[in-house]
Amino acid sequence: MKTVKRFFNRMSVKFLMLVTVVGINSCAEAQPKGFETSGKFSLLWEITGNGLQKPSYLYGTIHLYDSTVFRIPKEVYTAIELCDNLALEIDMNSIDQGKLLQRIMISDPDSTLDKLLEPEVYGEIQKIPFIKMMGEAVNMMKPFYIQQYILIENPMTIQSVDLSLNTYAGQKSKNITGIETIDEQLDAIDAISLSEQAQGIKDVYDYCKREQLGFAETGKKLFNTIQLAYKDQDFDKLVNLEDEFKMTSNSSISDSTFVGVRNVNMANRIDDFIKQNRTLFAAVGALHLPDYKGMSGVVALLKEKGYNMRPILIDLNPAF
Repeated sequence: MKTVKRFFNRMSVKFLMLVTVVGINSCAEAQPKGFETSGKFSLLWEITGNGLQKPSYLYGTIHLYDSTVFRIPKEVYTAIELCDNLALEIDMNSIDQGKLLQRIMISDPDSTLDKLLEPEVYGEIQKIPFIKMMGEAVNMMKPFYIQQYILIENPMTIQSVDLSLNTYAGQKSKNITGIETIDEQLDAIDAISLSEQAQGIKDVYDYCKREQLGFAETGKKLFNTIQLAYKDQDFDKLVNLEDEFKMTSNSSISDSTFVGVRNVNMANRIDDFIKQNRTLFAAVGALHLPDYKGMSGVVALLKEKGYNMRPILIDLNPAF
């Protein structure tokens, strides 16, 4: 355990957020509908009505990105400046890293990663350079978090939209809060059995073997596909990634507990906040915005509460 603690002590909050924030990859199954702008589902929405004196805003993020593919558009920063408060999925400034470490580790010594995976799969994972850095931490970490890393060659070079927004709001002296708590997000992950989490790793391994690609190559292909679809605000492409990559690793977490209930909670908390007439820029994973699989997205849920939801056209091309 000392080795595990030393490893995580070397990692920044950015590292911890990359493995804990539930993002766009965890919803790649459903078909969105409605609320289209120029044939595409908008990422940025103005919230008015219900007696609000000033508008608030809702933005769909992608938690990880490469700034050479797209940049956060100036309209997003302008909207943040117009609000007094930024609400991310969770308040990254309030995370207890020690408690977080405990939550992401396997507590049952009979259910460690080497016992959840076949030797062939476990052996291949051990060859990944970044996984090697974790040492014994790998075997003790819940499979969900390991899966986030086997497809990223060097997680420390990846940027986070959430952290970028957090930094900008801090520079503008905005109040920063969280829509959910870290415990709520971790509870949603823990609702998935360790065997189901391990199946996600097996699915990725099977895909790599079938396509004769390494983990890093597959990760780069998937990562670029997600980024380009997000840049184009092409939700059809985003939600059909599972079909394109023929992986089933996300199916167990695209359920009513993991997405539908969270959408309701997000909408309720955004509503509670702006009812106090406190201007809010709320940023959540992009696929929490639309409806799918018979579950209402945050945009529809806020409309049901009587708010006017106006989509704002934005351009995510690298050059402003």
